Amino acid sequence: MTDESQAQAWLSLGRASRLLGVSHSTVRRWADAGEIRSYRTSGGHRRILEEDVRQFMAQSSQAAGAVDTDRISELAVGRVKRRLNRRRQTHDMDAFAGLDRPTRERLRFIGRQLVDLFARFVSSRTRPDRFIDDARGIGGEYGRTLVGAGVTLTDAVMTFNALRHSLEETAAQLASEAQQGTDEAVEAMESILGLADTVLEGMAQVYEESLAGA
Repeated sequence: MTDESQAQAWLSLGRASRLLGVSHSTVRRWADAGEIRSYRTSGGHRRILEEDVRQFMAQSSQAAGAVDTDRISELAVGRVKRRLNRRRQTHDMDAFAGLDRPTRERLRFIGRQLVDLFARFVSSRTRPDRFIDDARGIGGEYGRTLVGAGVTLTDAVMTFNALRHSLEETAAQLASEAQQGTDEAVEAMESILGLADTVLEGMAQVYEESLAGA
């Protein structure tokens, strides 16, 4: 740590979590995303900058309906699972039935990354454009995994849309619970759709490069 950082006040993860009213994992995600400054002690314990925590608290009091990312993730994951199960029952997921276990595990991990990105995006108090690179990166990784497994672009888009629709439904539910006005809800939904478009663009670019290489 620098002399300047040593002079600042730092909070334990538990203390920061209690002040912000969110879980430990949510504070960790904010710290990992750079939304709250942090460092690790020599013993491996996380310390959170008190100034950033206080700023978050002040902004939170002005933002109606602020939601914990853990709850957003829980809602979204539940919807994704239900929608994908319905697609399996109608054989819409047959293209994925023959994938090997490492590929399926990788796709589940990428799906979880997408849900976490969505949760951070919805609950973030920072500019939406800071999530664009992450969204494009997730889309690219999704595309590379499916191209490597021989999944067609059509099947890839169909499956992505199942995730996308689940996230949209979750966003609509959160907007309703927060009693957002029509203009505010529409603006939030447009931002979420824009983020999903960026993920899809990242995936499509990988498929396009694959076809060009072939």
